[in-house]
Amino acid sequence: MNMDERVSGRRTTAKRGRPGRPSAARVQAINQALLSAARVEFYRSGYEGARVDTIAAAAGISKATLYDRYPTKEALLRAVVTDGVSTWLAGWQPEGDLASSDARQRLKFRARKLMQRFCSGKLETLEQLFSSGGPSMRELRRMRHEVGHERMVQVMVQDIVDANLEHAMSSRAATEVAEMLMAMLSGWWRSQQEVGSVKLEEGLAFADHAVDVLFDGRSSWNSTKSGR
Repeated sequence: MNMDERVSGRRTTAKRGRPGRPSAARVQAINQALLSAARVEFYRSGYEGARVDTIAAAAGISKATLYDRYPTKEALLRAVVTDGVSTWLAGWQPEGDLASSDARQRLKFRARKLMQRFCSGKLETLEQLFSSGGPSMRELRRMRHEVGHERMVQVMVQDIVDANLEHAMSSRAATEVAEMLMAMLSGWWRSQQEVGSVKLEEGLAFADHAVDVLFDGRSSWNSTKSGR
């Protein structure tokens, strides 16, 4: 073997020895493993108690790799909450007849899905992350509002604006209606939780009735649809 052949061989060996860039699928798998591990650690230990090294070890990556993706623990929590909301919103899209422009039925679908989430216990688990005080917690609660509440309101606003209503509504007016519905649902659920667990069928009935009240006003006050 001459010199050129030996040099070429060493270059080929060195090139093969260097790891290449991970595929898009591999990057996605790493990120999902990281978010899953972070979710478990945050729920188990709370935000303040969660350890980055524990999350990295559970995800099978180094702390350096974790910090490359999420430079702060707050950024990682934001990613966990955003991923959870995005996953849930994927199942919040009506199909078939509900995909029509009937705003009442679309909002009932949204409201019932929200009540199912409230009654699943997942919301209470998430709330535990934001139960302590201090400036950092206020910022995290603001973040949760942005990636959760505001995104859900925007979806309902679009339902209202896109509907073929007798009188077109501005985006601002539609936002106020969507906020009212969110307040009705969450406020009722929280107040009921103070005295006992909410039964799903009761929650769904209230969700339907809340939408009817928004559409029909006082004429729906004496409705028995809520089952109460």
